[in-house]
Amino acid sequence: MNQLREDFKEFTEALLTWKYWWMLVVLAFGCFVFSSVVNGILIPHHFFAGGLTGLGLLFYDSIKEFLPFSLLYALMNVPIFIIGFREFSLKFILTSLIGMGLYTVSLELTEGFEIAIKDPMLSAIFGGVLAGFSTGFYLSLGGSVGGLDIVGTVIKKRFAIPIGTVFNMVNFLVLTSNAYLYDLETALFTGVFMYVFTWSMQKGQIGFSQRKSVFIISSKPEEVGEKVLKKLDRGFTYLHASGGYAGEDKRVIYTVINLLELGRLKEYLFKTDPDAFISVQNTGDVIGKRFLTWEDEGYRTRKK
Repeated sequence: MNQLREDFKEFTEALLTWKYWWMLVVLAFGCFVFSSVVNGILIPHHFFAGGLTGLGLLFYDSIKEFLPFSLLYALMNVPIFIIGFREFSLKFILTSLIGMGLYTVSLELTEGFEIAIKDPMLSAIFGGVLAGFSTGFYLSLGGSVGGLDIVGTVIKKRFAIPIGTVFNMVNFLVLTSNAYLYDLETALFTGVFMYVFTWSMQKGQIGFSQRKSVFIISSKPEEVGEKVLKKLDRGFTYLHASGGYAGEDKRVIYTVINLLELGRLKEYLFKTDPDAFISVQNTGDVIGKRFLTWEDEGYRTRKK
């Protein structure tokens, strides 16, 4: 009971911040755009989608005479939220419920809406871009509409099965069902939509702020750390290492920056220590100071 009170307090405190309300505005816009794609492109062209929306579209043709798609999606979410209630913070669950409500209402408001693109390939690409970017925007702010994200996370925690594996299995089922119910060509267009949607969602989520993890080996670690990284206003960590050839002790600098900062980092590093060794890797999720918080990812606030 005490934990529930603390979680509810966390949610009410979030309601008093502009950041949370801005996320809700972006979430409402994303839900409206996605529902427009569902009713305006996917349903008229008999395309399916990934995730819970795709599973809903799989069953929709059989029951559309009795149940609107918006209500079907809401009903499919009920057991998912029951499963996820014990695994996620109350703030994340309530935010997801709000998102599901917005998406359900948007599906109802856009029912019968059609986007006038007859070519199926153009429809798949255009729909994927619209739905993907709008989804990525609200995901980057911590928004959620429930669905298989919750199921995938629970399965990952309980059975150590990667979330990507769960999604791939569901999407494979959706694609094969699409080909069986209609034809192979329609299923291939569904695959195009899924690919473009995933690519656009990632770009919408990280944009030009794509994270890069950087390792720097320099004979002037203090100077690089103070003069180079301080100019980027980024924190860094020293990792203690030994040189493989000379056997000398070294301090490797580790930091995470975004894509726009990479060029500036190289320029500053060249001026400070042109003999430095730098290794750059793409980094997906980054949780910590100046990036996403654990609470944004749906985890409960830790007690101090």
